[in-house]
Amino acid sequence: MNAQERMQLARDGYVVRERVFSPKETAQMAADCEQLMAELVAMKRAAKPKVGGYVFEYRDELETTVKWERDAPDQPRGVEPFAHLSPALKAWGQDPRLLDPCKEVCGAEEVALFTEKVNMKRARTGGYVQLHQDFPYWEVYGPHTSRVATALVHLDDFTVENGCLQVTPGSHLHGKHVQRADGDGLDKLEIDVKTYDMASLTPLPAPAGSVIFFGGFLIHASAPNRSDKDRRALLYSYQPAGFPHVRELNARLKERS
Repeated sequence: MNAQERMQLARDGYVVRERVFSPKETAQMAADCEQLMAELVAMKRAAKPKVGGYVFEYRDELETTVKWERDAPDQPRGVEPFAHLSPALKAWGQDPRLLDPCKEVCGAEEVALFTEKVNMKRARTGGYVQLHQDFPYWEVYGPHTSRVATALVHLDDFTVENGCLQVTPGSHLHGKHVQRADGDGLDKLEIDVKTYDMASLTPLPAPAGSVIFFGGFLIHASAPNRSDKDRRALLYSYQPAGFPHVRELNARLKERS
C-alpha cells in the first residue's frame, strides 16, 4: 500500500481500490463462482438447519458449508470455504493484487489463506448481512485470528440499491463491540444494535473489479438486494503465514468434541 492507503487503513480500518481486476477477469471470476455453486446445488443435499437467523447446509464430506437465503430457502447464498473445491477460484486467491495489500493489514511479510467465501446476493431475493465484526466468529481458532485480513472482490457493480458493504470508519480501533445478549447460535456474535449508532454506517459503492481490504474488527453490514441485478462477491481472508487453514482447524475442533 502507498502512504495514503496506510493512513486510511490506520484511521478508518479499510481501503477501497477501484477496478483492480479488468472486466474480462471479473467476468471469469463470476463464471468460476457460478460453476462452483451450480455443482454444489446439483449434488445430493444435506439437511439445512437454522442456526439462529442463518440457514446452513453442512457438507461434511466436502469440508464446506453452503449458506441459503433465510426468506428464500431454495436460493443458495454462498459457500465457505471453497478453495479446495475450485482450483480456478483458489488461483485467484493467490493473485499478488490481493496478497500484497493484505500483508499490510495482517502486519506480516508473508500471508496465506485462512478461509474463503462466495457471497451471492441474487436480484430481489438477496438478503441482508447483519451488523457484525469478523473476529468474534474466528477467535475460537486462536488469538492470531485478530490479524486476519479480508479482501472483498466485487464481481458486479456494488450500489446502495443492491446492498453494497456498509462500514463504520474507525470502528476497528475499539476492539470487540458489545454483542447481542438475545438470540441463538451465531446470532449472539452479532453487534447489539440497541447499543449502536446505526447512523455511523457509511455505504461503500464501487464498480465491478474493485476490492475492499479490511481487518477483523471493522464493524460492517449490508442491506438486501432490492435491484434487478445480482450482487456477487468473493471474499478471501488471509492470515500470517505458518498457521493452519480453517479446514484443518475445523477438523481439530471436531476431534476434540
